[in-house]
Amino acid sequence: MPFDLDALLVFGKVVESRSLSKAAALLGMPKSTVSRKLTRLEADLGIKLLRKNTHQLTVTDLGEKVYAHAVNILTEANGVRALVEGSKQEPQGELKVAIPVFVGIDYASRVGATFLRRYPHSRLDIRLVDNMVDPVRDGFDVVFGTGPLQDSTLIARKVFSLELFLCASAEFVRHLPEPITAPTQLNSLPFIDFGFGGPRRLTVTRNKRQYELAPQVRARANNFQVCKQYILQGLGIGEMPTQIICTAELREGSIVPVLPEWTPEPLDVHMIYPFELSFSTLISAFYETACEIIVENTARA
Repeated sequence: MPFDLDALLVFGKVVESRSLSKAAALLGMPKSTVSRKLTRLEADLGIKLLRKNTHQLTVTDLGEKVYAHAVNILTEANGVRALVEGSKQEPQGELKVAIPVFVGIDYASRVGATFLRRYPHSRLDIRLVDNMVDPVRDGFDVVFGTGPLQDSTLIARKVFSLELFLCASAEFVRHLPEPITAPTQLNSLPFIDFGFGGPRRLTVTRNKRQYELAPQVRARANNFQVCKQYILQGLGIGEMPTQIICTAELREGSIVPVLPEWTPEPLDVHMIYPFELSFSTLISAFYETACEIIVENTARA
């Protein structure tokens, strides 16, 4: 039954003070507003709450029962308000988060530890996943994912972009019949595809020139470490995050860049959550922490 919660507050003050004028003074509003709200509340409920004459104001029997419930409702409403105001000052409650394995255990653990240390009244449940999950269907508050959203009821906020580069093992390059000098040559070479969220297009850019390629996928894995091992074994050319996973191999020369002047599209990683949680202070705090740690990780790398 729809009715104005604020009108219950007005009704409660009128019952307690037994006067429209006194209730209006306590509430800091004109007497006419108090009277109008009471009339509307009675119309919404379809009952008479008060009896008024020139000398006194009395509450009907049903009005007394409504008042008893109104006190409980207003107490709960104030509890909700206090909880919300408190959450604005310090996030509290539990957050369930799904993070892809490729993002990294180190990153997930550092984000989680920083978040929990910073917000002592929060609880965190992080699950590392190896495929795309849906926050609503799979019971998460937040998921990290790539690619365009398929559901308009979800919100995606970019946390970071993984800059990628093309590479192969030094042995693989050495045994090629001719040097790789043009992107179109990749269409005829075996390719190691990073497959989180399904097959990705391989688009490379140099200045304003762009090529969309269709290489022959020899192997696909949703983990960069697995892809790196395939590349090291000379099974094909692949994409790796710039300088993060292959630092040691690039230094020693076991992995070498391929077409270094051509840049693959970066892999954008978003934090995805349902629209109805868009005002959650817990989620906002977790997002800020996730962004902060990726900046630290990039600086370390």
